[in-house]
Amino acid sequence: MRRTIQLLAIGCVVATLWAAPRAAHGQTAWWGWGQAGSPTTTWDPELVADYVLTGHTPHEAVVRIVAPEQAGTSLGSGVLVDVNRSQGLVLTNWHVVRDSRAAVLVQFPDGFQSAGTVVRWDEAWDLAAVVIWKPKATPVSVASEAATIGEPLTIAGFGRGSYREQTGACTDYLSPGTGYPKEFVELVAKARQGDSGGPIFNAKGELAGVLFGQNDGRTIGSCAPRVRAFLAATGSQGFTPTPIAEFSDARAIDRGLGESDPTTRLASADAEVSVQRAMHVPAPTGLVAQLTPPPMPPQPPPAADPQTELMRLLNPLANGPALLSAAGGLALVLFGLKTIFGGRRRE
Repeated sequence: MRRTIQLLAIGCVVATLWAAPRAAHGQTAWWGWGQAGSPTTTWDPELVADYVLTGHTPHEAVVRIVAPEQAGTSLGSGVLVDVNRSQGLVLTNWHVVRDSRAAVLVQFPDGFQSAGTVVRWDEAWDLAAVVIWKPKATPVSVASEAATIGEPLTIAGFGRGSYREQTGACTDYLSPGTGYPKEFVELVAKARQGDSGGPIFNAKGELAGVLFGQNDGRTIGSCAPRVRAFLAATGSQGFTPTPIAEFSDARAIDRGLGESDPTTRLASADAEVSVQRAMHVPAPTGLVAQLTPPPMPPQPPPAADPQTELMRLLNPLANGPALLSAAGGLALVLFGLKTIFGGRRRE
């Protein structure tokens, strides 16, 4: 009987605990926590878009910028624009490295990474130049002119996780404020958090700007002329690739190399006829034998001067070991003669 009463008491307690949350619907539960809401059934891709692989192959000159700050770490992107014998120059945004408390870290897609020092910045145009150790990547050339309206441009960066490129048309040029020229290029593309400081490429792969930010699906950044002016203030003229030489077994004159400008022509005897001359004009075939001098017969070597030859042999700097050997041999000969003739006199 006693055991039955205990089982009934336990059952009542369990039933009370099970029914309590249902009876207190809309009120705070007795243990102090509110009821958990129902899990969402809608998935928002924007929440994880920065971390999903895009399938885009990273550009070798686009870098990740990691700037340690007092309360955390700032992540941005950048682009390699110049190199010398031992160093590289990377452009990024000033706001990416502004609050850094130490040297920033610059990471390349091939695994190379280097500490970077901020050597110059421009707050109005949000540009910063970072010097690093020289990487293997080839720098990007800065476009000589600003992009035209309607021209396709491509933004690139690492966001908060993966590398991504997005292309859109150039739409406008803006100014950072009153009194500044309109040198912020705008294009239809949506940049991500962490893309700041990344490049804006034109169709030729040249640097048409440095990405600053985005709003309502449009990205802006300092355009190429502004970037060139900033590089000049840094002491760099930008990177100019060296053309690869043409490999051919044919002579340069046969391939047309070395010819004068087609607009430069020499008048012939007939004033109505113009002839174009190459920079190299071969001699007439019939005169080649006449212009070529006959080969000279072999000449015997000039006779050596005896006095000069003696001075050369007695030069201690040129023949020191030989002179020492000769002196030693002469001393031994003299010592032997003295011993022989001196011994005969004593007998």
